[in-house]
Amino acid sequence: MYAVFGTFVVASMVSVMFAMASVSDRQSEVKEGTSRARLLAEGALAAAEKDLRVSLAAWREPATVGQIDVGGAAVDFEVSELGAQQTFTEASGIVRLVQPYEIETRARAAGASAAAHRIVNVEWMPLFQFAVFYGDDLEIHAGPDMTLRGRVHSNADMYLGGESTITFDTNYVRAVGDIYRAKKNGNVASGNVDIRKYVENPFDASEPRLFERMLSKSQLAARSISGYDSAFRDGYDANGDGDLLDGGDYLPFEFGSQELWGAPAGYGVEGATVMTGQHGIGEAVTPEIGSIQLWEETAPGSGEFEKGYYHANAGLAIVVDEGGQTFTATDAEGNDVTDDIAPAVTLTGVPDMRQSDSAPEDVPVIQIDVAALAATGFTPGNGLIYAAHEGTGTGTEAKGVLLTNGAELPTALTVASQGPVYVHGDYNTTDKKGAAVIGDAINLLSNAWDGTKSPGRLPRATETTFNFAMITGSYESEPDRYNGGLENLPRFHEKWSGVPCNISGSFVNIYDSQHATGDWRYGSDRYTAPIRNWQYDESFNSLGGLPPFTPMAVSAAQVVSW
Repeated sequence: MYAVFGTFVVASMVSVMFAMASVSDRQSEVKEGTSRARLLAEGALAAAEKDLRVSLAAWREPATVGQIDVGGAAVDFEVSELGAQQTFTEASGIVRLVQPYEIETRARAAGASAAAHRIVNVEWMPLFQFAVFYGDDLEIHAGPDMTLRGRVHSNADMYLGGESTITFDTNYVRAVGDIYRAKKNGNVASGNVDIRKYVENPFDASEPRLFERMLSKSQLAARSISGYDSAFRDGYDANGDGDLLDGGDYLPFEFGSQELWGAPAGYGVEGATVMTGQHGIGEAVTPEIGSIQLWEETAPGSGEFEKGYYHANAGLAIVVDEGGQTFTATDAEGNDVTDDIAPAVTLTGVPDMRQSDSAPEDVPVIQIDVAALAATGFTPGNGLIYAAHEGTGTGTEAKGVLLTNGAELPTALTVASQGPVYVHGDYNTTDKKGAAVIGDAINLLSNAWDGTKSPGRLPRATETTFNFAMITGSYESEPDRYNGGLENLPRFHEKWSGVPCNISGSFVNIYDSQHATGDWRYGSDRYTAPIRNWQYDESFNSLGGLPPFTPMAVSAAQVVSW
């Protein structure tokens, strides 16, 4: 009996142990499932927020409900507006539009579920209210001195240096990644980089104008990788006393930059000119390249196409057929106005040695005589002209647009194309208006240009003024392939040595060139650099001074998550 009872007790204990183990396993599974579900829900918050910004930047109505893929798992999401859109105007006049959104996600994993919430303030900033905006790495390695007034932003890294001095006369130098006093290929950068200490309105002449130098490796009295920049993370204790508070000491860049380029002593308002990803700067999403395409795929891989944004909204669209011999022009209502504008449009060519050093044929272009177009009475009422070729081509097969006789614009005007755009002669210099040129590449031709350039010959330029904002493509630099940097973002084709090229506008690079893909090279029969009298157009600080259909950079500031 004792043996039987003992066996029964042992069996019961084993049964209880198995039951407890099963419960414990189940509890572990539930706990693991809950943790995974929570991680999925939080990951979906970030993805849903990014999709929201991308949709708004591309002028698309954002999805308010649906599912989003996170690591192969489908997570439910819901997006809703909170209150009304607000407008904030900075002391400098620059405007931000702000709309609060709530994002909710719900994920399931291993039988468990979890929800996550986030409230964000989505901000729209007109792209042309930046003096310089790059969607990827921004490189500036100018030869002569260069002064930049207005906001300078990179959605990636910033590489600064040159043969003389780059001056940032602004209260806004931002990189979502890092800022380096070096070249992208790792080589040491020389020259000086002077940056203004923070003030509320850098355009106000009464504000303090104090500059501090971002020291290069050779200028910094401390061991460093590339100077006093994002790579300077450990600080420097000159006298070895255990603190970084004495003369000759340097704080890590993350903290020292906020002091060095913060507001002057006694200014009364806090702020810092230089900020990077270390300080929480986030990406500002911009329109995708499809916005300038003649035809844009409705969804990746769908095989269905619709007009790109600028083509669809053009008050005047000029499209050359595949054969390149005829064009069709339509107005905003789709009416055929080809015959009406024919006196202002010519199908011709432009010699472009960057596209092919020995091309026997010129780059085919749609030449638009701006003054002649105004005389026809068919300048678009909404201020947007779109022009492109069916089958624009790439490299030596690229086709583009040539703007001539544009010294006086009939109205505020934006010209967009999926191909390269060439601007010949003084542009928007009489009774200046809000103007923009948007294309795969922006090429500047001086008043002296006569179209007779040929391989081995470099015609001389004369002083020319261009008053317009530009959105243009380029390509990413590689160790043995420099893209020319900001100093060569607009492309040149003449001997500009000692000759001023005057630009008042905004310099925006948010995509790689798809058609005008020739490499940047200096000298020979390509070009020589001008005296760069380039400046930000302060009239863009007012919404009323912006060009028609100015695109927006969309960012989001997290308010709270739970």
